[in-house]
Amino acid sequence: MEHTELVNNLTSECEALGLTLYEHKYHHQAFGSWLLVIGTPHDRMQFSWDGKESYLGVAYSSFNNGNSTPNWESLFPNISSTQTSQIEVFQFISKELNQRYGT
Repeated sequence: MEHTELVNNLTSECEALGLTLYEHKYHHQAFGSWLLVIGTPHDRMQFSWDGKESYLGVAYSSFNNGNSTPNWESLFPNISSTQTSQIEVFQFISKELNQRYGT
């Protein structure tokens, strides 16, 4: 699966949870690094993939209003070499979103 298809699938899962994809950046010239910000207007998670080092950073921030500046707090140490494919990385993200926002 290509990155765009994985993001589209994740976006569909997010919509079912009542979540919004607030930001998506993909840097093909930086070893396929990317960033996703997903959540609600007041509660968001940031997932950043370092394509060169193959690690995933996961952070959380709350927002008082739409103009708030995020104060990202790492949820746990960067996850390195635990996922062997982009599909596994996106499965991990899906699991984390379901744990935090699912009913």
